[in-house]
Amino acid sequence: MKDHLSEQGHKWNEVEDEIKDVIIKTIISVESTIVNQINNYCDYKNPCFELFGFDVFLDSKLKPWIIEVNVCPSLSSSSPFDKKIKSKLLCDALTLVGI
Repeated sequence: MKDHLSEQGHKWNEVEDEIKDVIIKTIISVESTIVNQINNYCDYKNPCFELFGFDVFLDSKLKPWIIEVNVCPSLSSSSPFDKKIKSKLLCDALTLVGI
């Protein structure tokens, strides 16, 4: 998508920044719920993390819209491309938590 939009003359960095912004705002909107869940179910706060899956739609003006947030995204893969993406995702997540 990045290459396609760049070929069309769009600035991918701006689109990516807007996507990040809408994701951050979505997480902020449920921050108190997340904190409550951590306090209720996690004995040790520091090593705790959760993986969310965001489905984002770009309209004709490249404005991002959150379609849904998956609190338990599927990590199974149905194609080689899907396996490649999800493998990198898992590697990144485990690196972030120090494994």
